[in-house]
Parts: sequence; C-alpha cells; structure tokens
Amino acid sequence: MLPVTVPASHGDAAHPGAGRRVSPALLALDEHLFNPDASQWLVIDAGNEAVPRTTIPSLVDGLELVGKGRIAALVGHLRDGAGVVDIDVPGPLGDFLAAEVADWLRRRDFWVLERPSGGAKGRWHLFFAHPDFHYAPAASRTGLAAEVGAYLQALAADVKVPRGELDLRDAVRPLTSPHRHGAVTKPTGDLRQALRDLKRTLPHAPPATPLRPRAKAKPSMVTHPSAAPSAASAGSGLVVPLALQRWKRQLRPDWRQYLLAGDVPAGSWSAGATKRRHAVDVDRSLVEAACTREMVWAIGDPELAWRLIRESHPTAMTKAKHQGFSWWLTYVWNELVRSAAEFNTDPDQKPRHVETPPADVVAAVAAGRVELETLMWAVPARQRPALLQVGHQLLDRALREGRLRVPCPERDLLLDTGLGDRKTVRAALARLNGRLGTLHTDCLSLTARDSTSYEFEFNSAPEQGGRQIPPPVFDPPPVPRGLWATLPRSSHALWRTLLRLDGPVDLADLGVKAGLVETSTDVLSKSQRSTAKSALVALAKAGMVRVDEHGHWQAATRPRSLQVEQESAAAYARQLEAVEAERAAYRAGTTSSWTAGRARAIKAAKAREKAWWDNLSPAARVERAAAKRLEFDQMSITQQAKLKAELAERRIRGGLAELDEYCAWLRSIPADEYVDRSVERKARFQGLSPAERGASIAAWNNHRRRYGLHTQGLAVPVQPTRSTADERQALLPDGEAVRDAMFLERQGALFQEADRQAAG
Repeated sequence: MLPVTVPASHGDAAHPGAGRRVSPALLALDEHLFNPDASQWLVIDAGNEAVPRTTIPSLVDGLELVGKGRIAALVGHLRDGAGVVDIDVPGPLGDFLAAEVADWLRRRDFWVLERPSGGAKGRWHLFFAHPDFHYAPAASRTGLAAEVGAYLQALAADVKVPRGELDLRDAVRPLTSPHRHGAVTKPTGDLRQALRDLKRTLPHAPPATPLRPRAKAKPSMVTHPSAAPSAASAGSGLVVPLALQRWKRQLRPDWRQYLLAGDVPAGSWSAGATKRRHAVDVDRSLVEAACTREMVWAIGDPELAWRLIRESHPTAMTKAKHQGFSWWLTYVWNELVRSAAEFNTDPDQKPRHVETPPADVVAAVAAGRVELETLMWAVPARQRPALLQVGHQLLDRALREGRLRVPCPERDLLLDTGLGDRKTVRAALARLNGRLGTLHTDCLSLTARDSTSYEFEFNSAPEQGGRQIPPPVFDPPPVPRGLWATLPRSSHALWRTLLRLDGPVDLADLGVKAGLVETSTDVLSKSQRSTAKSALVALAKAGMVRVDEHGHWQAATRPRSLQVEQESAAAYARQLEAVEAERAAYRAGTTSSWTAGRARAIKAAKAREKAWWDNLSPAARVERAAAKRLEFDQMSITQQAKLKAELAERRIRGGLAELDEYCAWLRSIPADEYVDRSVERKARFQGLSPAERGASIAAWNNHRRRYGLHTQGLAVPVQPTRSTADERQALLPDGEAVRDAMFLERQGALFQEADRQAAG
C-alpha cells in the first residue's frame, strides 16, 4: 500500500504549506473502522465548531481539506460494531484510566486500539470493536453497549471524576486526522497486527449507511470467541489480507488474488501441472518472476513491493521469502527493471503523432454543446438527464471519429448512456433532430440489419469571418463502461456542467446550471439540493469531481476505487447481455406478436384510407387537393419545410424511394400546368422580402440535399480535350460583336438560373 500525502495541519509551523505523509496502515484502519457514507463525515475548525456548507464525500477527500481555510480536523462516525471511549482526564490519572479501561475491554474479548488524543497528556481515545456491540444513546443502550456504559459510569464515580470525562461515543477524529490544534498522534502497538486482528473481529467491510438514529439492538446470548490470536492459530498460516487499494495503478486481479489467497493464475507455468503436482511445484521461479514483473509496472518501488511480498499469503512468493530481500532485489527485481526499460520511449525518438479531429469538427461540436445547453430548458426537468446524455454521447462520438455524420444505433447509445429503455433514447433523438443536426433514417436497410443504422449529422459551425483557432478544451478520460448505470440520474448533467465551468462553483449555482430546476430563474429546493449532493458524492467516489474547503465543487481526474470499477463492469455486463439478445433477435428478423399485430393494424388503416380516397368523386378530389394546397401556401417557411420532411419520411418508411416519387410526380404534371405553376411561384417569390427569399432558397436546398433530389441540376457536357493554345484562343473574343454576344448570352443564362430557382 502506498502512503497518502495530505495537507499539513495548522500546527505544522515549520513548513505550513508542506504535505503530511499518512501511514497506509492507519488509512486502512480508518477505512475499516468508520462508516464510509458521506453523511457520516464533517470538518471542524480550531474552535471545535463544524464548518458549514461543506460536504465530505469520503475519508481521503476530508483529509485533503485539513489545513485549508478554517478546516482544522476531520470527524467521522464509527461503523456498527465499533465504538470509542474518550478519556478527557489530563495528567497521570488519565494514563492510569486508559490502561484500566483497555484491560477491562480486552478481558471481555474486545479488539482495542489506544491513541493519545493530542489535546494534553493523559487524554486518550480507546477504539474498540466487537461483533455484538451496537452503539446507542445513553438512554436506549442495551447489550454490550449498556455494559460498557455502566462500567464507565461506575469507574468515573469510583475515581471521582465527572462522568463526561469518561465518555462512550461513536463520533471521533479518524486515526489519520490531526488534532484541531495541530498535534499529530500515533496509536500504540503494531498497526499491521492491529489491522489483522480487527479484520478477524469484523471481517466484512463497513457498509455505507446514511446518518440516522440507530435502532435498538437486542442483547445477544451468543458469546464471541476471542479476537486475539491463540497459540494454535498463530502457527496455522492463517493470514488476514491487507487492503490493496492505494495504488495509482492497480495490480491485475489475478495477481492480487495470488498475493492475497495464494491462488496461482493461469499461465505457461501450468503446462506440466497435475492433480498432485501444482503449478507452483512445476516452475515456482517463473510464477514469482511474473508476479514481480507485474509489481514493477504497477508499483515501481522495490521496498513497497517487498512489503507486499512479506505480508502476502504463506503459499505465495515462497522462494523470495526464503532467499531474502537482497537476493530478490538483485536477481529478480533489477533484472525485470532492465527488461522493462527496453519498452520505454527513446528520448531521442520523436513522439508518436496523435491524430486530432479537424478544426471544423471541433468547432461544430463546441457549437453543438452550446445549442444542447439551450435546448435542455425547452424540455421538462425529468426528461433533461436523458436528453443531455444522448446529446453529449453523440457529440463525443463525432469528436472521436473526426466527422460530423456518425451512426447512432439505439442499442449502442443505450450501452453508452446507461439508460434502461430504447424509447427514452428514441425520444431524445427526436428532440435533437432539427436542433443539433439531422437524424437520417433513410440509411437504415432492413435487408442489411447488421451493418446499417440511423445516422446523425451535426450542423456545421457558423462562419465567424477569418480563420479561427479553436480554444484548448479539457478532454476528460473516458469513464468505465457501465458507470452511468450505477450513478444517480443527475450525475451526468452535474459532471458536464463542471467540465465547462472555469473554476469551483457552489452547490446551489451548480444545480441551477445543470438543469435540476424547471426554469433557469428557479432556486434549488431542499429535495433538489439533497439530490444534487448525493449525485456529487457518487461522482467524487468515482474520482470525477472533488470539493474544496469552502464547499465548492469542480471537475477532477482522480484514481477511482476498485469497487467502483467492479460495479460498473457488472452493470455493463448485465445490460450488454440484454442488448445482445435483442440485437440477435432483430438481425434474425424475428418479430414479436405485438409488432406483428401493430403492422397488421397499420396495414388495415392504410387500406381503409385508400378505399375512402378511391370512393371520392373526381370533383371532390380536386376540391380537397386545392384546399390542402391553399393550406400549405398559407404556412410559414419553417412549417412548410417540416411538413415536407414528415411526408418524405412517411413515404420512406413505407418502402418508397423519394427520388423516384419526385420524378414520377414531375412526369405526371402536364406541360401547361407546369408552366402555370412556375409563373405562379415566380410571382409569389418576387413578392417576398429579401430575408424570406434567402430562407426559402435555403429551405429548398436543404430538402433537396437531404433526400437526394438533384434532378433539376443541369447536366455538364463533357468537352473534348484541347491544347493550351486552343483554350487561350477560345477564351479571347474575336472582335466587338462576338464579345457583346457572349456577354448577352451569359446574362441570359443568369436570368434563366434565377427563374429556375424561383420555380422550385
């Protein structure tokens, strides 16, 4: 385990800005003694007053805040099964009482750890643990808690000290936190042995339970066996593993299991293993060399690696333990370090070129994120998390692939976002369509289901005049797969908001900017503050945010615990299994009874509509067509474009090709009617304002480009290849008459082009 550096306390006068090294054994003891829930931690100042509006996500986060601002010490609540006796009697009498109470607890099979308080000589904190101990207030104590409380009360009366100076409590400073006046004290005894004994007494890690009044515990009639190791168990090879959780780079799980339990991973050394001859017996040196190589890459410090070897399972690294540290360092560690150095980059070698996305894609993605922040206020607050997750995932995909048009399979988005329903993803895509870009549904082929899907094309960034250099962007590392499925719904919105902010922000402002309220002018309610706080605590445990001494939050990139990665992997595996089953059924072409019934109902409805239209008289058809045409002409340009797109999408879903339908419609119009239509549209176009003309042309061009309607483009004839002299002669006019004729011809072509655009 690596030592952890935390800020120095206020009392470190020599170097007040320097860090303080925390022993990994103390940190492991605190992690096993204290409740890890965020509601169980608070920070105090030098006057023993709680610092308000400061949320402490975890023990390590609290230790990092010690010494900053008003914060002088950290206070936490002990887990169920643990307690502490606060002896506040200064002088030799306090030392005597500490020894007396510790001896009384040990004689009753309690695990005990003594720590000087740091306030004055004689003041102690006696940590103890027992599986049948359940702390409760003095008025409602039962079982062992009542027995310990009665003993302390009787002892205080016997030595004639106030009862409050021998106090049983569950809230105390962790072993790693300094005193509020700056003193740093260390518990007595062997800390590693104390940790092993504690894990024998309370073998399971403490669960994260919110701070609430503890339930009364019924007295237990079962006696607990002695927590201290007996003579028989001392030589039995029983090892209580230490927590390997403090590395920046974790060991691989199979080698962690080897060091903790002695289970040899699968490898080439197992080739000659049999039922009677295990892998270690086949080639013990190869196994230990492979384990040491893993520690070279993961730790890099031979002393820390040897400490792990020395504390590992008795059946692990037996040859290294027998030969000793010097032999292992010379013949195993150093040789592996030399071989590992060959994989390092040559300093004279140029670094590998990393491809960056094009500038236009970066600008378009940045503009898309701004538009997404505007769009989120147009939907209800309950639907914003899904909209933001889908939108940001699509923008991230465009940035990774370096192009504006990217595939957007609903099931892939389901895995990326952690959402539980494809209907939610589909609704988010529908809201993004037309605002951030265009959702192309015509690229999905029912005959090639395994290689086609919907595609989303983002809008290009608006031109700003001149060449723009995109600003540097903080690109966070990718989160583990399945992480968003394990975090609260609002976590993603809060994290994205912190990424785009320049500095720390208060919880109230952060919740509003993340869209947790209905409108941007609202204030967070009490329940919304609680929701935001829970989400931020979960993000902090995942190493994605951190809190400062003022209670302000900001984005961070920190090592996350192994438990977070395991929970994320498990959630992703569950979701992937369901998605793969759906995908296999979809690609196989199988349909459910509900889908088949829906298709039959739609087909019957279409048949009824066609029969109704066929039964109309020609005059009624002409009348209805004229009414619909008049209704279309009275629409705005945006409404017309939306209606044309909806009709085109309906035809595409019906299996019709939009280009073929358009060409067939053009061929069905008589020449005289086509001329009348063109003249009418030209007159209407000339009656529009310049802004409306530009909007109309843009809408027509977008519709034609979206659905591939390029039939009105003039065909470019292929000219035979000519020499340079012939081309120069052709470009020069032959006299004034030829020059004037060419000018008039070009002007006529321009007028014809304008008329053709007006005709649509």
